[in-house]
Amino acid sequence: MKPLSDVQNSAFMAIAPCRAASLALVVLASEDTQHAPDTKQDLLEQSVRRITAAYEMLNTGLDKLLAESEHELPEALSAQRQKSIDALAPFAEVLDTRADTDLLKRVRGMPSLTAQALYKVEPDVSAFLIDMTKNMFDTQKSRDSARDDGMREAIENAGTVGRHIQLIAFNASIEAARIGDQGKGFAVIASEIRNLSGRTQTLLDTMSGYLRA
Repeated sequence: MKPLSDVQNSAFMAIAPCRAASLALVVLASEDTQHAPDTKQDLLEQSVRRITAAYEMLNTGLDKLLAESEHELPEALSAQRQKSIDALAPFAEVLDTRADTDLLKRVRGMPSLTAQALYKVEPDVSAFLIDMTKNMFDTQKSRDSARDDGMREAIENAGTVGRHIQLIAFNASIEAARIGDQGKGFAVIASEIRNLSGRTQTLLDTMSGYLRA
């Protein structure tokens, strides 16, 4: 199962840059921009990649990551995710590289470009990222705590079994001593079992110490 910290990092890295990219398009769409043609083209292509990556992550990529981590977003967070998708949808449509018309011309013709970037993409995506990060951090923390509790229980159970084995080995040693020479081989085996049980208990104690740290 993929740790939620990995899901959070992958999603954040794919989605977060779209905010700056949408604002970059606002600048590029201005007829007064002072960027050199090559710089303008590089910035345009970079913005396209960032917005496309964010839109794909929000639409489908995040579902795959969530499935790998066996996690579902709560209803309120899913609604925020949809708001982010809706905020980016006009950009994704305009920036579709399969279209034949000039890309920058399509950006300049986008209705309410500045308002969409400033009042939809920036606040909606930022709110989703903040709440997504908190949700995944809290969930992973809860999972880690439950895992540690399960490990403690398993160690305690193993310790109980180890003590029973020691008792059996001790009783076997007594029985071997009682029957004399015929029990010497049995006594050696009982001694080795007791030693193995002791080493196992030492290992379990060490693991318990790590969990308490």
